[in-house]
Amino acid sequence: MKKLTPLILSLATIATTSATAEDKTSGDIDFYLGAKTGYIYTAFDKLDSKIPATFLVGIQKSGFGLEFEGTFVDMDKNNIDLEYESYAIYGTYRTPGTYYAKLRAGYLEGTLKSDTKKSDEDGFSGGILFGIELGDAFTVEAGYTVIQADLKYFSLGGNVHF
Repeated sequence: MKKLTPLILSLATIATTSATAEDKTSGDIDFYLGAKTGYIYTAFDKLDSKIPATFLVGIQKSGFGLEFEGTFVDMDKNNIDLEYESYAIYGTYRTPGTYYAKLRAGYLEGTLKSDTKKSDEDGFSGGILFGIELGDAFTVEAGYTVIQADLKYFSLGGNVHF
């Protein structure tokens, strides 16, 4: 019983803290940094992507916001090493609540390059993410983003809020 009491009090404190945390769409300016990874689906034959790394900076107020995101991934096509990188800016809308959905749409510039060739593309990018607030300073999000018509990104990551 002596070990069980501190455990119950600790869990109650954690549960109460997250329950009373103010929603990120409350009207205050929310600045955050994030990182994510996942799987990039490619519609190109014999183009295999490795594990992507994505970093983002975001700001929101009352559910509306802006995110700047950079994605980097190594790819392989017929034993030729390729590097893909993209930079995007998104306008976002996040629903209120501890469990939320975030819609985003914006502009993306992507580059696929090898030792001998380089291909640039730009245009519309958009997606949907589902998340959960873990206290006042951290959120976890899982999402689906259309990078280009031929590249889809299934992601899982976290954001630290300031």
